[in-house]
Amino acid sequence: MRITIPRVAATLALALAVSACNERRDASGDVAADDVPAVDPTGRPAAVDGSTDSTVAATGQDATAGASAVASAPAERAALGVLNAINDHEIAAGEQALAKQVEGEMADYARMMIDQHSENRRQTAALGADAAAEKAQAQQQKGQAELARLDATTGDAYAQAYVAAMVKGHTDALATLDGALMPAATTPAVRDHLTRTREHVAAHLEQAKALAPAR
Repeated sequence: MRITIPRVAATLALALAVSACNERRDASGDVAADDVPAVDPTGRPAAVDGSTDSTVAATGQDATAGASAVASAPAERAALGVLNAINDHEIAAGEQALAKQVEGEMADYARMMIDQHSENRRQTAALGADAAAEKAQAQQQKGQAELARLDATTGDAYAQAYVAAMVKGHTDALATLDGALMPAATTPAVRDHLTRTREHVAAHLEQAKALAPAR
């Protein structure tokens, strides 16, 4: 059978096209430069399927969203400063209780106060807490006065005073969160943080009340 010129030309064109495609990949199998996904208008490389880059996929948010996760208003920063003054007091009270050699469940509670309020303090500071705000300073002074009062007692008297202080302190903290701190929050990240904090404070209050029979 004779092969006509047009059929030879078509076959040659197909072979050249396949060769060109293969040349787009090097010997290691890496994608050639013209196969790299385009960059979207935000400067991030677009995924092959059109989704956002790996940072967004891993974190669930845009890498630039961090800027909006910090308190933007002075009232918010002051509210966070008050919360960290409360955190500072609970941490110091827990350390004092351990130094006073409270035992058993009370010692466990004191250690929990140190751990959980330290973590909350770190998160609160990251949101832009203003420790120098007037209300934050007033809360700090209130906590220091309470610590001095507790420090004047020892033994069973201290243990009783510590539990009573934890019940009163967390009751007051809930009232402060509800009445002043949460209403001041306008940034979503700050509102979410204060909402989660309230849940922890409420749990701490119930646990402190459960220690009362041991006094």
